[in-house]
Amino acid sequence: MKRNIKPDRLILYSIAFSVVFIATGIILQLNTERIISKSRSASREAIESFHLHNKLQNIVKNVILTESRVRGFVITGDSNFIVGVQDTLNLLKQELEGLEKASMNQYNQASFTTLASLIEKRILTTNEIIQVYTSLGKAQAEKRISSKAGSILRDSITDLSMQLEKELYDQLQAGIAQNRKRTLYVLIISRLLTILGLSGIVILSMLVIRHILAQHKLIGELELANEKETEARHNIERISAEIQDLYNNAPCGYHSIDHEARIVAMNDTELKWLGYTREEVVGRLFIYDILDEATAQSVRENFSTFKKNGSVRERRLTMRTKTGETFPVVLNSVAVYDTAGNYVSSRSTIYDITQQQKAETELKEARQQAIESANVKEQFLANMSHEIRTPINSVIGFTNLIQKTTMTEEQQQFVNLIQSASENLLTIINDILDISKIEAGMLRIEKNPFSLRGLCSSIETMFYHKAREKNLSFSLYIQDNIPDTLTGDAVRLTQILVNLISNAIKFTQKGGIAINITKLDQQQETLRLRFSVKDSGIGIPADKLEPIFERFQQGETDTTRKYGGTGLGLSIVRNLVQLQDGNISVESEQGKGTEFIFDIAYSLVPVGETLTASLSEKTAITAGAFPDAQILVVEDNSMNQLLIKFTFESWKVNYQLADNGAKAIEWLQRSTFSLVLLDIQMPLMDGYATAQAIRKELKSDIPIIAMTAHALAGEREKCISYGMNDYISKPIHEKELFSLLKKYLDGNRDSNLETLKNELHYIDLNFLEDMVMGNGEFLKTIVKQFLKQFPGEMEALKNAVEEKNAKQVATLAHHIQSTVSILGKNTPFFQQLEKLEKLAKKHTAASTLATEFDKLHDYKHLLLQEVNQLLNAQIF
Repeated sequence: MKRNIKPDRLILYSIAFSVVFIATGIILQLNTERIISKSRSASREAIESFHLHNKLQNIVKNVILTESRVRGFVITGDSNFIVGVQDTLNLLKQELEGLEKASMNQYNQASFTTLASLIEKRILTTNEIIQVYTSLGKAQAEKRISSKAGSILRDSITDLSMQLEKELYDQLQAGIAQNRKRTLYVLIISRLLTILGLSGIVILSMLVIRHILAQHKLIGELELANEKETEARHNIERISAEIQDLYNNAPCGYHSIDHEARIVAMNDTELKWLGYTREEVVGRLFIYDILDEATAQSVRENFSTFKKNGSVRERRLTMRTKTGETFPVVLNSVAVYDTAGNYVSSRSTIYDITQQQKAETELKEARQQAIESANVKEQFLANMSHEIRTPINSVIGFTNLIQKTTMTEEQQQFVNLIQSASENLLTIINDILDISKIEAGMLRIEKNPFSLRGLCSSIETMFYHKAREKNLSFSLYIQDNIPDTLTGDAVRLTQILVNLISNAIKFTQKGGIAINITKLDQQQETLRLRFSVKDSGIGIPADKLEPIFERFQQGETDTTRKYGGTGLGLSIVRNLVQLQDGNISVESEQGKGTEFIFDIAYSLVPVGETLTASLSEKTAITAGAFPDAQILVVEDNSMNQLLIKFTFESWKVNYQLADNGAKAIEWLQRSTFSLVLLDIQMPLMDGYATAQAIRKELKSDIPIIAMTAHALAGEREKCISYGMNDYISKPIHEKELFSLLKKYLDGNRDSNLETLKNELHYIDLNFLEDMVMGNGEFLKTIVKQFLKQFPGEMEALKNAVEEKNAKQVATLAHHIQSTVSILGKNTPFFQQLEKLEKLAKKHTAASTLATEFDKLHDYKHLLLQEVNQLLNAQIF
């Protein structure tokens, strides 16, 4: 974030810069003055040196001039030559004295003294020459002039003067150079100071400008902030007004009460409801004053609790207006506390629920009417079901009994037609009842372990002969990697497949029906299967595919007339699939066939868990199966009594009939029975009351199986809730009844069967039980056939392995799988056999095949031991 220089910091910078700038200026000024002073001094010295130089030259010149005049005088004898010589000599003496004084502090004093001495000596010599000339004559004077000493003196004066001139010149040049340096130094310092000053001014100016701009920006921001503040203040005022308006005119009441329950605030809405003005309420009335007596008492009792807990949620109260009228409200309230935790006031909202209570009352009444209507409908359906299924029970039951007698071919044909018509009528009734269950939401999906292959085997058995009667091919394929044991509703899956396959056979005249079950998706605990039922029948027109799943809809308008049916089957199928979180679709081409595809998810059964779902409904009926049993049959319908009589007599079952519940109680009080078959709808005392009397009055735990033509949803649960053990719907099928009797009367057999299931590991007893349907003789036959065929096949396989004939090994292994499959596929032996076949087909090394066969050979001995154990178990 860019930071602006604060004003006080800018002033500090300015002061610091000014101090530095002034100090630098002062120092520079002092330095400059010192340099100028030195320059002046040097200039003076230079001038003095120049004067000295001139004086020195004049002295030397005058000395030479005097000497020349004297020489001229001596040579010529002309006295004019020496005119003024004496004055010149006196002047020289004065100049020499001035020269000595001028050079005392600055120059080589010794040189000047020497020069002065030499010149004085020369002056004396000159005076002596003149005197010699005057007194001794010209020759002596010339001799003195020409003497070597005079020449040396002259040369010494000349040389010394030249040396002094040079020294003066050098000193003058040094002073000039020094002045130049000082001048340059002053110039550089001045320029630097100028640059620094200008830079400082520029920087300071920039800082000032920046500060000014920042100030302008800040002023702009402040102005904008002021505008926003003004706008915000207006908004706050507007919002406050809106809040105040909302508070006063909200569709709910609002009030606040203090620690004494005195009302300290109330909005206009609540005041309007109560018929008071604010002045009449606030600070004057307590909350109890605007409640009816019962509510006020309750609030008084709970007010301290509210102050402690701090809130009340959705509490219904009755308020009282100024005129004494009352109306219901819902109260929500929270407490407000000070910093010390003391209760200060409440914040409470109330909603007038007069209309809501009215609607609730109307809804309850409507719901009660709907329940009564549904009960009437359910009772009507139950009655119709009972009234229709009861005679059908007799028709189907007696038809089954007649079929066991000797008849002519024509009689057999008539009986078959009666049975077919009865079954068709029962199917229609069941479809209608299933629709009623779906509409009522009472159709439940049960989840129990079941054998998928066992279920499909039953369906294949059910429809195979029907397909063959019409010369249709029939195939059912289950993908190999699908586990056999799944958890789900096997009954509903059977119902779906039966409906679809029945339609396929009904509408197919040539070709065939193919059922395919494949894996669609598998998760850790679930498996979604894809079911396909495909036929080569008449097909469905494209414009009829969409409504085909609707009720009472069929492909063509004359389909019902040609093929029969109610048009409910596919609607039921779709609902059953959707109830199991599945999807169903149809593909069809008219004249070529139809394919129904649906998917359902099932739970995987953990390894080691056995099937709990009963497969006993496929148990074969054998006479004399319950020699020690004594059954009490409670049935008021004479036809059903007769049917039970002939059925039990053919099974060699001991029984006693009672035509109502009261007689049943009497029989149970004076005799011992093994099981009670109890009809539900009877005069005097119905089945429900009878069951409760058996459990509560007689304190008996005898097994009770309900017999009822009430096939509606929830009937089984209702029977169980009244103390009955199980339920069978009319019309009663012999196998279903026999299975129930076997379940409750043959406890030892079930116990032995479960024990054997836990002991056998190389035989899938669930699969075997499903296949033989409880027929012990059939079991013995197929096991004996297995023992006859299996050893020889294993010997042939052993020879093929020893001969290292992989192709023959694969062929024999596959063939033996068919033999062993009657004992189940989910066994170690079968799985090892599959592995050996796959390895042989891949032409695996002979040594590997031999190793795998050795394992199979070990499994063979264990398998044969369990087969012998099964034969000796006598469980079927």
